Amino acid sequence: MQDLINQRTELIKQLNTAVNFYQNTGHQLAKAEMDYRIANRQEILRLHVQDGVAWTSCESLSKGDENVAKLRLTRDIRKSDYECGYEKILQIKTEIRILEGQIEAERNGK
Repeated sequence: MQDLINQRTELIKQLNTAVNFYQNTGHQLAKAEMDYRIANRQEILRLHVQDGVAWTSCESLSKGDENVAKLRLTRDIRKSDYECGYEKILQIKTEIRILEGQIEAERNGK
């Protein structure tokens, strides 16, 4: 039974680490989203004002700009990390519940 308790303790530590990762990644995602949106807006405006591109075409053309595309890639990577962090939290919580069930079963069985 001590092994189960030690495993649960280790999982709780992992859960705390995962929650911190999730929070930090959330901040990074928000920053990446802001950077992408600002660059995209600036490119749309530049296309229309400097190059005379019609407003209706500026949105799709701006996404092809190298800087905007790199910022979008960074944003998408941060979003993927954020979602993976959330899934890791769910996984660890499930493992903790299973261990707690095993601990409870051993307590009741003895």
